[in-house]
Amino acid sequence: MTQLNGSPQAIAIGEGYAVRAPGIRGAADLSRPSTTADRARGRGPNDGTEDLDRALAATNVTEVRQVDVRLQPTPPAEATRALRSVDGQETIELQAPDLGPETGQLVLACDETGVVTWHLPVDDALQVQTPTSRGSGNVKRFRIPATQPRPASPAESTQRSLLGVVGRKLLKVLVFPVLDPVIGAISETFTERWEAKNHPYGLRAFSPADRRTPGAGALAASDWDRLTAGRALLFIHGTFSTAHAAFNQIPDPTFEELYRRYGERVFAFNHFSMAHGPKQNIQWLLEQLPAGRSLEVDIVCHSRGGLVARTLAEGAFGLDASRVKVRRIVFVGVPNQGTMLVHPDHMIKMIDRFTSALNLFPSGPVAETLEALITAVKVIGHGALGGLDGLRSMQPGGAFLGQLNQGTASGGDYYGIAADFEPGDGDQGLKALLTGKVDSLVDRCFETAPNDLVVPQIGVYDGNGSAGFPIPDERLLKVPPAARVIHTTLFGYPPTSAKLTEWLG
Repeated sequence: MTQLNGSPQAIAIGEGYAVRAPGIRGAADLSRPSTTADRARGRGPNDGTEDLDRALAATNVTEVRQVDVRLQPTPPAEATRALRSVDGQETIELQAPDLGPETGQLVLACDETGVVTWHLPVDDALQVQTPTSRGSGNVKRFRIPATQPRPASPAESTQRSLLGVVGRKLLKVLVFPVLDPVIGAISETFTERWEAKNHPYGLRAFSPADRRTPGAGALAASDWDRLTAGRALLFIHGTFSTAHAAFNQIPDPTFEELYRRYGERVFAFNHFSMAHGPKQNIQWLLEQLPAGRSLEVDIVCHSRGGLVARTLAEGAFGLDASRVKVRRIVFVGVPNQGTMLVHPDHMIKMIDRFTSALNLFPSGPVAETLEALITAVKVIGHGALGGLDGLRSMQPGGAFLGQLNQGTASGGDYYGIAADFEPGDGDQGLKALLTGKVDSLVDRCFETAPNDLVVPQIGVYDGNGSAGFPIPDERLLKVPPAARVIHTTLFGYPPTSAKLTEWLG
């Protein structure tokens, strides 16, 4: 391994790669990733999971190098020399050969605790704010937090994360064609084209037998006969997700009971969650309602799906939703006041939160969600934020929420489930420690607490200028910190099932 001696100069580690880490000591080792054939015979400590391999292949991203970094605690006398990020963290700079304007480059990092983060080239990150020429000379520079090392526990030494074995800092250097061979050039229409191919619009029957199956349950004429014969239950997923993924954790007995109560009138709405805003989502849904038909529904929604539900229920933005009567909505982790993580300066932080959640608490189709996250990183890295209307709809003070939260129409009876996540010692061991690190970063980004890593808890239910808010306490489930529940695990929390069966049917 090449020694890092605290020098302010870049230290070559081979093949045109270098590390600059002023004030920081340790070592770095450059290697090539193992081949597909090697991984088929047995996965090595740096290979990561098959889910990550599938997601990278599906998005035309190739891992070209790995950098294994072993850092030593920084002496106080040298700490003042360290590179620092905008939030004051010590960082190391990885320099990689610039492969030219036709090839995009990313670094995916897993730190000593297992927290996973995405890193754009420094010059490209600046380009998001001030579009100018790409690149700067013959290297790309990536800034990665230099977290203080700590000994790995025996459990960690064999625990595999998305990137490799937990307990060390591993950097994966990734490349991809700017002109995707399937989707086309990365631009403001790239996300829309990707979602049309991979997460298309659709209304689907949602039965106990097929609710976790992608592509199942497309509605037929006979389904509309059933759905319009009485009150139905509609599920609406959130960002980066699909119906079969978002509600995967609802226990079978809970779902079967709801299915029985609604006389099998249960369906789900798959929609573009990145490229289109809630208004476009609901316009598409209303166009699918057969002529002469009317619906009466209760809705269970997660995350950004709650904004889609409100757009329908409150008749917002001049949409004629008179043929759909919404009686009740259960908001689960919904950013009714928005989330600072969709501000252009914080979008990568939001994707880091979702990726780390998949790493620490994997659930549902992990590779499928990773594909959406990687697609968003590509678009953000190329400054095409105009193609992310679905994400921008969650921006506090933005045009969408500013208009939605001035409405006076009531969308029926509102209920809320919101979590406050804090790390704990002992009962959750490694995962609590790892996610606790993420939580502190999120709190600094939100500038407020508590939150579920993605959405501020109070923003789910507090007053926001629209009728139906604040949601009264008797219609709320506030998940306490001791439950160790995050944004993506709310449906696996047993009291959530109890409330769904209490409030619905």
